[in-house]
Amino acid sequence: MADVDFNADLVVMLDGVSSYQEAESILAKRLLDLGYVKVSYPQAIADREVTYPTGIYVEGLNAAMPHCDVSNVNKAAVCVGILRDPVDWRRMDDPDSTCKVSLVTMLALKEAHAHLDMLQKVVSLIQDQDLMKKVVSADSKEGAYELLKDHLA
Repeated sequence: MADVDFNADLVVMLDGVSSYQEAESILAKRLLDLGYVKVSYPQAIADREVTYPTGIYVEGLNAAMPHCDVSNVNKAAVCVGILRDPVDWRRMDDPDSTCKVSLVTMLALKEAHAHLDMLQKVVSLIQDQDLMKKVVSADSKEGAYELLKDHLA
């Protein structure tokens, strides 16, 4: 897999967010502001989520992994959003159901097959519920980054 950027600037504490659409918009804007994605990326993320929801339900803290076509990306990166107050997100495995999501890993990837590699990393991360609890309760984006860097880099 090609190099995927992940640093503390790509971690966002999503306080006061009330919907998955708002969470996605904030993270997509961060990627856009940092030059990782094209102007088309935020809308491509929103459009794809309607058809292919990305909420990942587990017993415990749930996650979401929004992503879109590689044509909307300038440089590969992962942007992580941490929701202390989880929001409802439509489930990947059951689009008619929702789950409360606490951690969002928004992918901006340059290679189509890289999504599967990152999905494996994200699933491994959320299966470690002790780590998920530490990340969600981190005091700062830097603290969350330190906990996540070895899992997402």
